[in-house]
Amino acid sequence: MIKHKFEYDRKRGMKQALTDLDKPIGANAGDSGMVIEYLTEEYIKNTKYEILLINCGLHDVRIDKDSNKVQVELKDYKMNLIKIIEISKAMATKIIWVGLTPVIDEIHNSRKEGFLRYSKDVYAYDIAAKEIMEQYKIPCIDMYNFTRNLGTDIYLDHVHFKEKIRELQARFIADYLNFI
Repeated sequence: MIKHKFEYDRKRGMKQALTDLDKPIGANAGDSGMVIEYLTEEYIKNTKYEILLINCGLHDVRIDKDSNKVQVELKDYKMNLIKIIEISKAMATKIIWVGLTPVIDEIHNSRKEGFLRYSKDVYAYDIAAKEIMEQYKIPCIDMYNFTRNLGTDIYLDHVHFKEKIRELQARFIADYLNFI
């Protein structure tokens, strides 16, 4: 949807990431600390982007079922976002933040294995990210509200979306980019 206007690139390792979408490997960048690590590696390689879309947060809000500890505390997430912005500004002409996507507690947390996520946390991290992006004058694609408005029968599993929903999300992002 954007190839007529942009060359698209992303973190490598899609096949590896698709083996387990809950594990941050390959193309799955993981939490905000892992995004900092990846961007730092790219910065060292002198990688440059015209436009850099950034998103993280769903891995940050994961809560360990045994310890009840969140993966990345909100205050640390905010600091990580500022570091991500600083690194990104050195690599990209324009930075765009893509917001988090919502979760439904009953669906996500009904799984026996894995970790917990709560809608209230996803919302809090999304709002915090939007506030920081506004403070640093980084435009935002509001994926949270866009996706939330699509209803509840949108999930393929506990957090990933059905193909039709992914197509709508892709169109939403593409429409934003095509009007830059």
